[in-house]
Amino acid sequence: MNYPCRNWNVVCLMLAMLGSLPRDVAAVEPVIAVKSDEIAKSRMAVTIGQKIFLDRKLSLPVGQACVSCHSPSAAFADARSVSPGAVKGRKGKRNAPSLMYAALIPSFAYEDLFTKDGSEIYAYEGGLFHDGRARDLFEQVQQPFFDRNEMNLPDLADLATRLRRAEYAAEFEQWIGTRRWNDDSQLTYHAFRALVEFLKEPMFRPFDARIDEYLAGNSEALSTAEIRGLEVFRGAGKCADCHFLEPTGWSPALLSDFGYDNLGVPSRGEKDPGLGARIGAEGMGQFRAPSLRNVELTAPYMHNGSIATLQEVMEFYNKRDVETKRWGATDYPETVNREDMGKLNLTDQQVKDLVALMSAFTDQSVVARKSGQQFPKPPKTVPSTAAKRLYFPDWTHRLHPAFPGVVDQVPVSPQPRSQQETSDRAK
Repeated sequence: MNYPCRNWNVVCLMLAMLGSLPRDVAAVEPVIAVKSDEIAKSRMAVTIGQKIFLDRKLSLPVGQACVSCHSPSAAFADARSVSPGAVKGRKGKRNAPSLMYAALIPSFAYEDLFTKDGSEIYAYEGGLFHDGRARDLFEQVQQPFFDRNEMNLPDLADLATRLRRAEYAAEFEQWIGTRRWNDDSQLTYHAFRALVEFLKEPMFRPFDARIDEYLAGNSEALSTAEIRGLEVFRGAGKCADCHFLEPTGWSPALLSDFGYDNLGVPSRGEKDPGLGARIGAEGMGQFRAPSLRNVELTAPYMHNGSIATLQEVMEFYNKRDVETKRWGATDYPETVNREDMGKLNLTDQQVKDLVALMSAFTDQSVVARKSGQQFPKPPKTVPSTAAKRLYFPDWTHRLHPAFPGVVDQVPVSPQPRSQQETSDRAK
């Protein structure tokens, strides 16, 4: 099955310790046998998902699509502080985050962690949207269709009607079959699944930034200033405490622990409780730490788009509690993290070097996108979705009432017959 776990090797080691697997299996990644017809259906799902992503007729009024707020030129984020919706005059209250690597963000969970002194603490991590209200990508892709400040559709029936009128309708029906096509719940369920499959594509997870080359051993991949910035990132700047440089599971560093914190960012409009809307007082003003991959391309910054440049971001982290008038009021001052940031005492040169380092986090395939080229083209070495499907935190679709059954179960290897069984069969 497609386990909601980020590290298959850990799962295997645990099972081996319990006697459920031979120990030599624990060191081997699962090899997934995928039939040619399954590959064809998977590619069709991706194609449908891409067309839905670009379809501006799936909003009320028409004109708004997923791509409207997630531009390929901005690493699939929005260059505006907040995005306008389909209805004129309506806007969201948060900055649209990048969709790069979104398929690898862990599911929302309350995790137990061990600190350096060996004590155990509990913390929330993962989930989609800035406040983690969607457990994974499948839950996330559904909400913009029905948000009054986004695509503004009234219900599933309306979305189903629009999909049946789409230019790609025949292709969609061929993929899921006529019975499911005529069922609103089944049709929309598969539309959401298609979007998820599209967002898992290699172009959203190329891992071809210069920081990847450097961490893989190429000491010439970073400039002198960037290397100095990396030292600050790991040390005095405390950046690596939340934006991990270590690999996770099968992938290189995702540059986030995906935990939650109140950074004390400048207020913008109505108070936004963030995680607090879900867990209460302790989470007020807390938002998920984003990945820093492609951060150079995703201005403006913070959950509400309140800081315009990376230079300002670094200065904010460094002097938030020193130059309080510069940044102004924050929504929930009582829960602001005062221990890890706000008075870092970094020099101007260290701040400058940190800003320089951010360009090393930019995927080269994203910036290499040519004029007229709709989407980035990832390196050929990026593994396919089918090859790594066990590693995606993708499971809540199984809870959906339209879930058709376990269609992606890993085939079980046939067990060798005992000598006695073979002898009995021969008689």
